[in-house]
Amino acid sequence: MLPHVYHLHWVRLLGWARWVLPVLWLVIAGGGLPAAAQSGVVLPGDEARPDPTRIALDDMRVDIRIDQQFARVRIVQIYANRTNQPLEGKYIFRLPTSGAIADFAVWDGDVRIPGVMLELPRAQEVYAELKRQAIDPGLVTQEDEAGGATAFTVRLVPIPAYGTKRVELEYVEAVPVAGLRSFFSLPFKPSQYGQQAVGSLSIRVDITSGFPLVGFRQRDTAYPLQVTPMGVNRVVAEYQGAGVALTQDLAFDYGLDVSRTSASLIAYRSPEPLLAYDLRDPNRTKPDEDGYFEVSALFNERGQPVSDFGRTPAPPRSVVVMLDTSLSMNFEKLDRAYEACSLFLKSLRPEDRFNLVLFNDDVQAFSETPQTGTAENTARALDFIRRSYLSGGTDFAKALQRGLALAKALPGDERTLILITDGNPTLTTTRGNKLIRDFAEANARGGAPVRVFAFGVGADANREFLSELARVSRGVSEFGRETDDLTFRLDAFFARVGQRPVEGLKLRLSDPDNAYAVYPAEETTGYDGSRVSFIGRYRRPVAQVECTVSGTQAGRSVTATATGALPERDATHSHLPRLWAQERISALLRRMALDGEDEALIAEVIALSKKYNIVTPYTAFLAAPRALLRPRVIKPGDPVLRVRTDASIRSVVAVFPFGLVKPLTYLASEDVWETRFLAPKTMQDGRYRCRLVLTDAHGQVFQEEKGFTIDSRPPQLQVTTKPTPARAGEDIEVLVAADADTRRIAARLAGGLPVPVRWDAQRKTNVGVLRLPPGLPAGRYVLLVTAEDFAHNVASREVPLDVLGN
Repeated sequence: MLPHVYHLHWVRLLGWARWVLPVLWLVIAGGGLPAAAQSGVVLPGDEARPDPTRIALDDMRVDIRIDQQFARVRIVQIYANRTNQPLEGKYIFRLPTSGAIADFAVWDGDVRIPGVMLELPRAQEVYAELKRQAIDPGLVTQEDEAGGATAFTVRLVPIPAYGTKRVELEYVEAVPVAGLRSFFSLPFKPSQYGQQAVGSLSIRVDITSGFPLVGFRQRDTAYPLQVTPMGVNRVVAEYQGAGVALTQDLAFDYGLDVSRTSASLIAYRSPEPLLAYDLRDPNRTKPDEDGYFEVSALFNERGQPVSDFGRTPAPPRSVVVMLDTSLSMNFEKLDRAYEACSLFLKSLRPEDRFNLVLFNDDVQAFSETPQTGTAENTARALDFIRRSYLSGGTDFAKALQRGLALAKALPGDERTLILITDGNPTLTTTRGNKLIRDFAEANARGGAPVRVFAFGVGADANREFLSELARVSRGVSEFGRETDDLTFRLDAFFARVGQRPVEGLKLRLSDPDNAYAVYPAEETTGYDGSRVSFIGRYRRPVAQVECTVSGTQAGRSVTATATGALPERDATHSHLPRLWAQERISALLRRMALDGEDEALIAEVIALSKKYNIVTPYTAFLAAPRALLRPRVIKPGDPVLRVRTDASIRSVVAVFPFGLVKPLTYLASEDVWETRFLAPKTMQDGRYRCRLVLTDAHGQVFQEEKGFTIDSRPPQLQVTTKPTPARAGEDIEVLVAADADTRRIAARLAGGLPVPVRWDAQRKTNVGVLRLPPGLPAGRYVLLVTAEDFAHNVASREVPLDVLGN
């Protein structure tokens, strides 16, 4: 049994602060400190570590597109089996803290098998069933097995002997702005498994912005990017390397150059494709015509250039720092928490006033009265942390009550409560909604409200709770994983402490009736050097619209105006639909958190989740789609489409590329779905896509976009026989070379019974054996060979056959 309390020892290790807990047996028992793979790694079979002599990363292609601070990262990796046996591999990828999976696919040969978004109960049911069959599918929910929301694992089965397996993963994240600069990092190196190498690595970065881009800087040295400016609003950078060791995370930052507070407008309007959820009713075939727009404001009220931003002395700060020292804050989480706490305390000046609170199942204050930020006092505060204990659970109710009381005792009317924690309440009151409501009510009493600056530490940080706590107090929230380089985030986070924010921000359009569902719906808060955006929808195109973002800073009006078009057609900023859907989902979840769950709101959350691949509390992303359909080959005029499906499917609807939408009928006697239709005779031979929409017994809707071939040409046949000539009573071989789409071949003598001609893998041709009747008279006969392809095109070939008598 673990002892209830551990004494914290503090030592200097490799130049940075680290606590060591006196429970080294845990390291031995657990196989090492907990950490997670980052850039993607494959473990052979059930092994705990990668083995490049068995499965090696041959090729990795990374495409990073940042459009108006929205990053879409696509990673393609090809893993090679170096052995002469087929292998299973477990693929592991941990998303960045603020990332969300948008797509995943595994290739089986030349067939791309994508993941699917399912309602949570159904996803868990399918997941459990596949696990019982010894299949390890990838399942992404809002809470993974480690308690976080960023783990992604999937079993790759099989990787052929001396063959390869291609994996595609795409995630998205918002790239914040602080001090007029943005920082982006891709966690390349697998932290748990040491160094990984890749045979060929290519990276492409493409950044576009509504504001001028300046000062692109790469922070790592392992993958030197070749930077190409593409005008004032775009930067492209590329890297190609062979035999690359993934020793560092890819990291870069860039500045947004505005001389004064400015605004930018972008829009997207393109008929959206009809997706599975839209086609639950086959009559709903009208695409969504409404557009999307985003208005962003970048604040520079001091009028400083990017290079000088933040150098102006900040006003005196009044701060209470709260550090979580519960048992969940162990190992590297504790390192990062102390790093954050130490960084801020050492930045204090004599004119600042501060206090310090440590909390777990108990609450300890550094002082009962505010302290000046002298070097002596900050050193005593750090020593207070070193002499403290890691203990028990987390009583947030008691901690927030105590921290708020100490913050209210600070001087001034701009007071901050800095909360450094994983945000997981375990004692007394554990319901986040109640904790937030009680804190907001107490904060509204007794003078100016205190702002919460919440810094969530760890992959399992409770993002929803900490974000909402910051939002209701008009503060700031930021998050970092145990293995992240937090330098930029912490600098940007602490730079806002004590700043006079731009409050009451709202958006006004010159054509207000045209816009709807604009988020955030409530007034919001921004800071000098940061960016605030509003995203919404519009009904009709407008040649010119004026968009104004307005608020106040210290009683002074702040405005920024952008003028532009809401276009009839513009697909440039294709991320806007997903960004709007994420904001809409967040608003619906907040509404239900306050007012209780509602079936209609849940249905809308699920619909948006499935349409835009967004994981929610009601859905999960399953990377093990069922192979429900077989490819179909048809010919013009063929009146029947037949589809064999999983037994759970209750309805199938086909959407053809020539505009026809047809429901299929289930034929129980043949266990197949069927519909009669007419493929236009004007369709040329070639490959087409047919969308099939399936609904199962649980009401879940799936979409399969399968390829089919229009084929009006009958199979081409080349026939030879052995021996030639043949004798009556002998067996002869019929060798037939035919097109690859030929599915059935038969051979017979005129008037005789047919024999099948089948593919022989060793001889690389189709082979049949025909026995000549013993009493067959000598002479020349006709051998008839017939063949049918998957489109039911039939070909025949007559071949002369000389027969010798007995």
